[in-house]
Amino acid sequence: MANSLEIKVNYKVQYILFQSIGWGVLVAIIALFNMNQDGFTFDLMLFLLSIYVLNLIASHFYRQLVNKKEWLHDKLNILWLKMGGSSILLGVIFSMIINSSNQLVFDSTSSLVSLNDWLFGTFVYFLWNLLYFGYLLFYKARIVEFKNIQLQAINAETELKNLRSQLNPHFMFNAMNSIKALIDENPIRSKQAVTELSNVLRNSLVHAKKELVSLSEEMTIVSDYLSLEKIRYEERLIVGTNIESKTNSHLIPPLLIQTLVENSIKHGISKLKEGGELEINSREENGFHCIEIKNSGKLRTRINSETSIGIQNIQKRLELLYGERAAFELKELEGKVVARVNLPLNE
Repeated sequence: MANSLEIKVNYKVQYILFQSIGWGVLVAIIALFNMNQDGFTFDLMLFLLSIYVLNLIASHFYRQLVNKKEWLHDKLNILWLKMGGSSILLGVIFSMIINSSNQLVFDSTSSLVSLNDWLFGTFVYFLWNLLYFGYLLFYKARIVEFKNIQLQAINAETELKNLRSQLNPHFMFNAMNSIKALIDENPIRSKQAVTELSNVLRNSLVHAKKELVSLSEEMTIVSDYLSLEKIRYEERLIVGTNIESKTNSHLIPPLLIQTLVENSIKHGISKLKEGGELEINSREENGFHCIEIKNSGKLRTRINSETSIGIQNIQKRLELLYGERAAFELKELEGKVVARVNLPLNE
């Protein structure tokens, strides 16, 4: 799969290139309108050079201000207003640059701000704004589009992986054998188990197609899955949940907890002869939605390819959805393997 880094560009190089060429073209236009019968004189060259350098500096400091204030995150109508207002102010600076250079080089007595130069400067900087923000918005849209494509591909991969997992002959064999054993012993529970198996298969497919689901929706799948596993492992599997009620409505990537729970049982508890405990925690902590899956066992120093792919899948989905605002950690703590996911609130 393509990496999002592949479509990144070198902003610094492109910025310097566009700045140099753009102001160079403007200075060339000004030169054409200011050349007299003497041609390209030293004074004219000095005049044009001062315009070129000072406008480079002015526009560069303006760009730094724009980036510091994060104008690109503003709504489009607000951005238009800021572009218009800044163009007017920068038009004044442009007029001052033109006329101060004129005074210093040609000993002119003109005022620092003239109407014609101010209007022309406003037009120039409005065009600068259009080109600068237009490029950034176009690039931002391409990044979002690319990330959406990546996310769809990962979700499809997750859906297929999850379906393969649930339709795995071992899983189906164990699930059906567990249900078969219950038919005579506990007919009501066996019917419930069939319903749970159907729910796991159906909901896994439905939820995997979504970008985000609520925690309560995710826990519905997890609950049905664990009910089936409890039939198989009986007292070897002890499940505990500690979920803050206010986190039930928080949105999370689909099958996130389901994948971590499956890994905990398959690569952790199932390896222990005496079984073990599985604990699911969900809480708000330091401005994040913290999800923890703990299971008895030890974290292997060598993780098999299947587990590694699952972990990489989770990390990639978090990166595409939240960037650097989310975090995933897998560690061993006090005799338990802990998978911890921190998701930003209000997403």
